[in-house]
Amino acid sequence: MRTRLGVFCVAVVLMSAVAPAAAGEPMFVRWLVADDPGDETIRDYWQRAEGGELDAPALVDLGTMLFYRGYPKDAVRMYKRALDLDKDLYEAWFRIGLVEHSEGNLDNAQHAYKRCLKKLTGHGWCNFYLGLLEEQLGHSSDAMYHYRRAFKFAPELADPKVNPEVLASKLVLGVHLQDQERRRFKNTLPMPYLEPGKVNRVRQQYEPTPAPEPATAQTSAPTKREQVEPRPTAAQPARPPRPAVPRRAPTRTPFE
Repeated sequence: MRTRLGVFCVAVVLMSAVAPAAAGEPMFVRWLVADDPGDETIRDYWQRAEGGELDAPALVDLGTMLFYRGYPKDAVRMYKRALDLDKDLYEAWFRIGLVEHSEGNLDNAQHAYKRCLKKLTGHGWCNFYLGLLEEQLGHSSDAMYHYRRAFKFAPELADPKVNPEVLASKLVLGVHLQDQERRRFKNTLPMPYLEPGKVNRVRQQYEPTPAPEPATAQTSAPTKREQVEPRPTAAQPARPPRPAVPRRAPTRTPFE
């Protein structure tokens, strides 16, 4: 019993000795490696953040650095500090959603994603990840709605090379099939113009006129008078000119 009490007292003394050194210091600072460019960048950003020198986008970048270092809570804290400076910074809400999503806090992630889309409805990545979250929650219709909006505003997200998470969804194929069917239905509607001639005449008034083609020097074909005989070549000597035939003087008859 006395031994356990002694060990407990020693532990309390050690903790009290370490606590003042760590007081006011965030957890991640104690694990920074000296002379590491990434860690020194975090330290630089942290010191400027504590001095109030960082703007909202820089605080978002600091939070992202902390997330990749393995400190999601500190990352969310930095994102919220950025929102304190700029309430319209939708990217901070999106990244809060990503962090909470990766940690399995789906309710918090859903709230953050929706706050991001409230600021920017056409955020392709946020729409996709909210669709992924809704699919995980079993809300198929909501998931397909956000997938469709994601591909509308950012078509490249349908490419697995750009967005590997697209392969994790079972509903993305259904979205593409629905969109294809919707386009087919729209293109085959029996809705011709009642006066197509008038519509086309009005449309032609607003069609851009084609630019005139640049004038090119065209050589006209020589006329018969301008045509000359080909010059003789070495293999074909020139013909000598024909001698002129002298005319005979007219003779008079004795009856004249």
